Amino acid sequence: MSNYFNPVQIIKTNDWHSELNKKLNDLGIIKPVFITSQGNRKRLNLDNKYDSKSIFCDVESNPNFDNCEDVLQFCNNKMFDGVVALGGGSVMDLAKVVMAHLSLGLTDIFELINYKEPYSQPTPSIFLPTTHGTASEVTMWGTIWNMNEKKKYSISHPDLYPVIAILDGNLTLSLPMDLSIITAMDALSHSFESIWNKNANSKSTDYAITAICSILKNIKALKNNPAGIATRNKLLNASTVAGLAFSNTTTAAAHSMSYPLTIHYGIPHGVASSISLIPLLEINGSKIANSLQRICRINELTIDELKDAIYSIPQNIIPFTLDQWGVSADHLPRLAEESFTKGRMDNNIVDLTDKDVLEIFTGLYSE
Repeated sequence: MSNYFNPVQIIKTNDWHSELNKKLNDLGIIKPVFITSQGNRKRLNLDNKYDSKSIFCDVESNPNFDNCEDVLQFCNNKMFDGVVALGGGSVMDLAKVVMAHLSLGLTDIFELINYKEPYSQPTPSIFLPTTHGTASEVTMWGTIWNMNEKKKYSISHPDLYPVIAILDGNLTLSLPMDLSIITAMDALSHSFESIWNKNANSKSTDYAITAICSILKNIKALKNNPAGIATRNKLLNASTVAGLAFSNTTTAAAHSMSYPLTIHYGIPHGVASSISLIPLLEINGSKIANSLQRICRINELTIDELKDAIYSIPQNIIPFTLDQWGVSADHLPRLAEESFTKGRMDNNIVDLTDKDVLEIFTGLYSE
């Protein structure tokens, strides 16, 4: 991929509500549907700000096909003309499904996933992230899980880029420390995955390095003062910048390996997608030496110190070995076999085998 592209208008603000109202007006959206969580609906007092009948908040963590059918039924015959996503990754994933539905009029999930022609009337959308990890506010895809098949699907289309992303660190202040770390680790994974990627270009790599350095610089301040709005804004911006990187490359081995961990063991995506970062850094390191040198120089770290810095982020806050998440060693060969998602594993700059993945998983146990 030689040319960089991302059409999303990014707006930074300390007053998300006023900015959202202004942009709804600018886009001519009269009747938006709001996709959010129950917690955000209550915390942000959305029912007193917008039409309560336009708010869908029954969003499951890692939305599945049933959840998609629920939200499409909610939207049926309501004549919504825009989408507002206010939440984390699961909310924004589900919002992408709604965008496709409103644009195409289709209700079958597989038809929405498989539709690849240009949308004749793309539905305008505004995304407001409430975590600093997913970066779906600047990508064209969402993740849907079919738990009957034990399989992950992506809905992906150029017309699913949000028109506008509104970034306000105040929206992340309610995140508990464990979720703050989990989402930051997800952003870190997005960044590294876009560097050790066959689709990388110079601009995506620059974005990724910027995001990595910002996360490493600000994570200690987050732990010391979770209510620090300046730090929250910096981490939110880092997450979005990581999204600007992997929006052009997609992800690679770490994410491909994460999917069976989430499907079979319910490991949160941010953990599952970052738990293998250090071994993958060791495997891919020689192919991205210049980028690693830039990261180490900016942060005044050696390569070993960089690995230690990554390893230290989740320590004493979230479990970060496979045995701590209840993953059976007997199950590892099957997990390795299921780790080869097309369009993810094959992006990795070093081609991996089942044996390579099994060795990585085996090394992710407590000593």
